[in-house]
Amino acid sequence: MSVSQRVAPPIDSLSSAARVAGSIIAFAYLLGLVPGPLVSVVGGLALVTFGRALLLPEASARRSVLSLAVLAGALGVGALRWGTLDLPELRGVQSVLGPTILIGPEAAAIACGLALGGGLVGLGAWLLEPRAVTRGDYIWAGLEVALGSLALVTVFVDPARSVLQGAGFGLAAFEIARWLGAVAVAVAIVFGASILQARLSDRWRWLVLGAAGAAVAAAAGTVSVAL
Repeated sequence: MSVSQRVAPPIDSLSSAARVAGSIIAFAYLLGLVPGPLVSVVGGLALVTFGRALLLPEASARRSVLSLAVLAGALGVGALRWGTLDLPELRGVQSVLGPTILIGPEAAAIACGLALGGGLVGLGAWLLEPRAVTRGDYIWAGLEVALGSLALVTVFVDPARSVLQGAGFGLAAFEIARWLGAVAVAVAIVFGASILQARLSDRWRWLVLGAAGAAVAAAAGTVSVAL
């Protein structure tokens, strides 16, 4: 056995390290523990995707990366809608005006809803592989889907409303419950989309992912024109 073989970490260990590191980074920004840009969340998701891709054959890894691109594009549409990549600003404007998907002009609101749908479908495609088999696999899948869903909810559905800054206990508890409920609904949709896509042939999976990407691209074009 060569020296390089002796010192090289197992692929599964490297994969786990990347997924843990990426999840910590993304959750830290999404939960407001660290202020910063949406790009940092996408970077954390990219690191998670890298860890997942290490466990996949080349074709599946390629689809996983493209799924991330669809998700990142959807998040970008939300940022484009408000003209900022700063997460505190995205939360702040929604705390005043309401959820991104409900704020006019009508064309922009519909486009943001389309982008959110494309992002959820892309996240469902991202979840397909590596396939969960063991209890640990399902825990990984749950945490990572919660991460992607939280990112979409943060950008499109106004989860925070800054209620923890001086709000009373009752209002804060209500808003936190609403926030968790929105994430739970998004997670359920993603799992449903993933289950449906798992029943498709490989060709149809690519077509579904392509349609999600096209929806996000159309949404981006509509938002840029509408604003």
